[in-house]
Amino acid sequence: MAIRFDETANGSAVEIQTGEEFDLSLLETQTAGYRWTLKNNGEPTCRLLREFYQPATGKTGGSGTHTWLFRAGVSGACSLTLEYRRSWESNADPARTFGMTVRVQP
Repeated sequence: MAIRFDETANGSAVEIQTGEEFDLSLLETQTAGYRWTLKNNGEPTCRLLREFYQPATGKTGGSGTHTWLFRAGVSGACSLTLEYRRSWESNADPARTFGMTVRVQP
């Protein structure tokens, strides 16, 4: 089972073991055009296995959850950096940012 992180991990440094899997889940409002974009994926220390979006149930136009699943491949440290923005506002500052340092222990 993967270790789970969410928006409360923003700005934090976490420690995991080589070979462990972890996921990062952030709320996203795609119906308003906002999406999280992975700017720094942590390679080669961490490897992105997959990502997916789960819409909210029972609500039209509500927020859903965007999740990235990673595996800690080698010992060391890496940064995960994401930006939350609309694709057509690429020259504007992101509405939000997320950053997390992952320290992988042997």
